[in-house]
Amino acid sequence: MTERVEGVNQPERSSCDLEAKNLTYHPSGAKEPILSDVSYTFARGHMTALLGPNGSGKTTMLRHFLSQIRSPEGAVLIDGRDTRDFSPKERSRRIAWVPQNSSGDSAFEVEDVVLMARYPFKGMWDGDSDEDRKIAEEAMKTVGVYQFRKRDFSSLSGGERQRVLIARALAQTTPWILLDEPTSNLDIKHQIQTLQMLKEGVDAGKMSAIVVMHDFNMVEKYCDRAIILREGKVVAKGSVSEVLVPEIMREVYEVEFDVVEKGGRRLFVPRSGIT
Repeated sequence: MTERVEGVNQPERSSCDLEAKNLTYHPSGAKEPILSDVSYTFARGHMTALLGPNGSGKTTMLRHFLSQIRSPEGAVLIDGRDTRDFSPKERSRRIAWVPQNSSGDSAFEVEDVVLMARYPFKGMWDGDSDEDRKIAEEAMKTVGVYQFRKRDFSSLSGGERQRVLIARALAQTTPWILLDEPTSNLDIKHQIQTLQMLKEGVDAGKMSAIVVMHDFNMVEKYCDRAIILREGKVVAKGSVSEVLVPEIMREVYEVEFDVVEKGGRRLFVPRSGIT
């Protein structure tokens, strides 16, 4: 009988940082590199916003951590090890991924989609254990999609599918969750619920998160660190208060912002017109 992979009941909470070291990516046929000499350490215990205009290399950077794009030797590290040295299962026990777009043509029920997250913890012939089902159920309830569990994934709206994929990432019980514009298809209520849930998980030490975002007010409220890319280069990095300043935002986005203090928080209001 095949043994289940050790650690199925508990996520790996090692001292796992994600690091890019002078990462450059210039695909064949492209006039310019998509990423140019990018160096940054995403430290555990933080919710980090990955910012920048469309086409600045944000998603490409995350895909290198997932080895969806092959990186140069030593350029992308997980807990000090080259990401290329991990097997797909090993990497999936450390990093969960929520893509920006979800296909709606899956023939699986929602519950089965979420249970797919438990694959990295199984042997080849293992089915879903009671513990797997318990983890999946808790994830669906946390995100608020448990009532959809017997529906076909393809029957859901775009926002509902996005929430199912977030539940799947939670059920993967990894130290890291990488999310590419996770709130882009959500209404304001579910945007707030999703980001609050992630922040609470980070604050409780259950996970660390990298979130591609465009809403600076949400970044200010829920994230503690940020990095901005422009044309594949790092423009600013550090705490949110250090990165989200009008001068940097004007340089990167070519839009003027007013910053208003209210209730101990900064609010970012774009001015009409482009610089």
